[in-house]
Amino acid sequence: MKHVKQKFNLVLSLVTVFLLLPVASFAQNAEVKGGFMDTIKTPLILIVAIAIAIGLLVLIEKLVPRKLRPIFALGFMLASVFFGYKIYNSIMAPVEFKQEKVKRYRAVIDNLKDIRDSQLAHKTITGTYAKDFSALEVFIDTAKFAIVEKRDSSYMEYDEVYKIDKLKEVVIIDTLSFEPVIDSLFKGTDRYKKMKYVPFAKNDKETFKMETKTIEISGYNAPVFKVSVAKDVILYDQDKDLLKQEKRIISVDEVDGKEIFVGSLDKVSDSGNWPTSYEIEQRK
Repeated sequence: MKHVKQKFNLVLSLVTVFLLLPVASFAQNAEVKGGFMDTIKTPLILIVAIAIAIGLLVLIEKLVPRKLRPIFALGFMLASVFFGYKIYNSIMAPVEFKQEKVKRYRAVIDNLKDIRDSQLAHKTITGTYAKDFSALEVFIDTAKFAIVEKRDSSYMEYDEVYKIDKLKEVVIIDTLSFEPVIDSLFKGTDRYKKMKYVPFAKNDKETFKMETKTIEISGYNAPVFKVSVAKDVILYDQDKDLLKQEKRIISVDEVDGKEIFVGSLDKVSDSGNWPTSYEIEQRK
């Protein structure tokens, strides 16, 4: 009876460890999006694993003395526990990675939106975009929006050509006052002094990359800008395999590509490459 129990424990241990081994491997290498559904060969691999386990059992029965078999059973049980932990960790790692990623991306996007609003204000008042953050900060500190009022002063005028009264459209613009840009965009806070720094970067003085230039569109020279940061900078301390997958993502629900950015140097745009879900979640 004792030998039967030992044999049963050995079989259970072998089968368990060889079942967990391929599953652990798949869990470790599974994509963040898709998981085990993409592993179509899993059933075949599991059958092979069981066959190997049974083959090893036969070899142990023939070559290993009966007194040593409990040691083998214990070893396989410990290996099962180890691979079980690896499976759990592999399944949870993408979940924890995504939670951390979303938290960091939200902070980065908040800063990018502040930079975009500041650049748009700069263009409205000066006609161009600021070339660097120093110039942008000086602008925010000193510039003012004109508060204007438009009055319709249209009137009827006799047209000598058509011999009829025609409406002469006239709009008078009155400047009522001036509002500081810092009050309009930042409600008087100094948040704009920190917007150039990348949240969660390894170096707390890491700044966004800001570029400006002029492109020709239908004969008109249009100023454009782009502010960006690589995902490597934001997620520098995260799992390297998951980070590689993150940089390859192409989805309407995710931030595509290797970087997060707002604006463009190829066309007139002030849009970012993040999905609308970030906008909705941040307004809650």
